[in-house]
Amino acid sequence: MVQTKLENMVDPEVMADMISAELDNKIRFAPLARVDKTLVGRPGSTITVPKFKYIGDAADVAEGEAIDVDLLETSTEEFTIKKAGKGIEITDEAILSGLGDPIGEATKQLALSISNKVDDDVLEALDTTTLEYSGGTEWNLDTISDAIDIFNDEDDEPMVLLINSKDASKLRKALANDWDRASDLGDNILVSGTYGGVLGAQVIRSNKLEEGTAYLVKAGALAIYMKRDVQVEDDRDIIKKTTVITADEHYGAHLYDESKAIKITVANGGGVEG
Repeated sequence: MVQTKLENMVDPEVMADMISAELDNKIRFAPLARVDKTLVGRPGSTITVPKFKYIGDAADVAEGEAIDVDLLETSTEEFTIKKAGKGIEITDEAILSGLGDPIGEATKQLALSISNKVDDDVLEALDTTTLEYSGGTEWNLDTISDAIDIFNDEDDEPMVLLINSKDASKLRKALANDWDRASDLGDNILVSGTYGGVLGAQVIRSNKLEEGTAYLVKAGALAIYMKRDVQVEDDRDIIKKTTVITADEHYGAHLYDESKAIKITVANGGGVEG
């Protein structure tokens, strides 16, 4: 008779492969970043990465006068790779019963937990941008238009507006006919769950942001460096007869090109114009 054993049901290597495969899809803001895995397997916990400097705002030019020419420079940023981890404890009864696929659910939730932590760090990296717009008092067309003008380019490069859910609703109500429905964006959607669009910016709701604060972000503004593939380990608690499963990821996130990210703050938290 073939016996079903716990070691046949919990396979850390299989779980690690599944979580690693899911991470890129579950990291919500990954489409806005360069996901770099060249550091995998390399020694060292502190890395130096490039960062483009913003050349500054354009200036008025009188007739016949020369246009100021600035050098496009890169600086470097040094940061320490961090480790994000999470664990789950499952009873033998839950594993052996097979009801609800506890191992599959553990894998799914561990992947979601790590990806949410990476997203948190991506938002922290966005907050280091030097480009800011704080001239608006309402979430309306003028606020978004003036903030977009800071990019100072005429490219139709896709961008997203990361904004609190309540502020997104206020913005949609204020725009009325100027609001683009998500269904009209077609294959151009950068981030899943797009709420709609305004002036070419795809609106992404996130309750990780405070009311009154939003970010305009172009693809390539950020970088996520994966240092080591997800590692999953398990251990037994012979007293409680449970299995503990942990997963961890070593990575770093930073603002790669500050000319592609603008922080927007609205003074009153985002009221709606009548």
